[in-house]
Amino acid sequence: MSSTRDATRARAVQWFVRGGTLRSAGRDPVKIGIAPIVVGRDPSCGVVVDDPEVSSTHCDLRAEGPGVLVRDLGSKNGTFVSTVRIREAILTAACAIQVGGSVLSFEPLDKERVDVGFDESFGPLIGASPRMRHLFRLLREVASTELSLLITGETGTGKELAAQAIHDVSSRRGGPFVVVDCASLPGALAESFLFGHERGAFPGANERRSGAFHEANGGTIFLDELGELPPDLQPKLLRALTEQKVKRVGSRIYEPVDVRIIAATRRDLGRSMNTGRFRSDLFFRIAQMRIELPPLRERREDIPLLVERVCERLGCPERAVEMVNLITTTLGQHDFPGNVRELMNVTSVAASLPPGAEAIASILPLEGGGDVVVPTSAFGEAKRSAVAAFEQRYFSELIRATGGNVSEMARRAGMERHHVRMFLRKHGLTAKQ
Repeated sequence: MSSTRDATRARAVQWFVRGGTLRSAGRDPVKIGIAPIVVGRDPSCGVVVDDPEVSSTHCDLRAEGPGVLVRDLGSKNGTFVSTVRIREAILTAACAIQVGGSVLSFEPLDKERVDVGFDESFGPLIGASPRMRHLFRLLREVASTELSLLITGETGTGKELAAQAIHDVSSRRGGPFVVVDCASLPGALAESFLFGHERGAFPGANERRSGAFHEANGGTIFLDELGELPPDLQPKLLRALTEQKVKRVGSRIYEPVDVRIIAATRRDLGRSMNTGRFRSDLFFRIAQMRIELPPLRERREDIPLLVERVCERLGCPERAVEMVNLITTTLGQHDFPGNVRELMNVTSVAASLPPGAEAIASILPLEGGGDVVVPTSAFGEAKRSAVAAFEQRYFSELIRATGGNVSEMARRAGMERHHVRMFLRKHGLTAKQ
């Protein structure tokens, strides 16, 4: 495995990206690099276009390998590149970008070498690809600041792990790290959950309670799935961030809190802002720095290192080469929609089986589309049958590998315990209670 690691390191020494410049009427050109630049009418955008036909956050641009990626952010009137309406496109030549009734001039730059550093990890995050090394360097730099951060990325890319790692190396590491899942805030009690309440503030409020912001005082609060935050809470959160004060439900007094905000989302907040679902002023207040975690399909060269780490964690490092060969062969064309979490779950199951076990090959091809399914039944029926077979094999092997410990099964599967128990009941499997 060391040879694989060395080869990856050698490939990662240099990283070249091609950015560009964007010019609007009467303004100096803005350089487009790896960090996204937002174009829109909102005064906080990187390129502000004073045009009523331009959306609050209209589109964004960033250097992406061979050129500059431009993405429409759900704008009302669309983004056009040389008269062609686009959702996203890679720009490699000079062109005109039309937003609303305004035209921006894009000019590509020559490729530039990006200093990516030499770290292959940041906390529990792992990767030797140029993009991940550059990300680790950026994370170390922002960790030492008090900037509010917005971490974006697909499910399973490690957003909460990144937030925890930032906290752990920051000056606040001696303070609490409090996680709030905005998608599961308890309805009418959401404000109380965040900011606390006074006794008698509402039916059932029998005592004075502190909220998540009080609990995070002196440390970091991590707002997961920020895009799911109820609209009525957004102005209150904005005030808490701006003034570093919170007011309990039922109180008239604002209490000071010393909290750093790190938020994460898999939702496209640009589109949410343009539809009025998310406040743009709150977005720009939280996203003082934006960190994007790439999907695994865009950094497949990191798969061997990730598989090796799983084998080390399971206490079977001698099986790393076998697992790397098995997964890269069987799942060579798989897009890993569950990203690193999916890879680590599949590797955990495969590495927990005896060497050469036939069950390994029967588990992995289903994920990678390697099974040949004869179309003798309707698609829906065939799909349900295949999924049920995979679930049965997966959880059977998970029980064997963990001794039936539901908490350990949930950790390895990346699920809540009640979801694991649901699958066990579904397939008539038994585990420890």
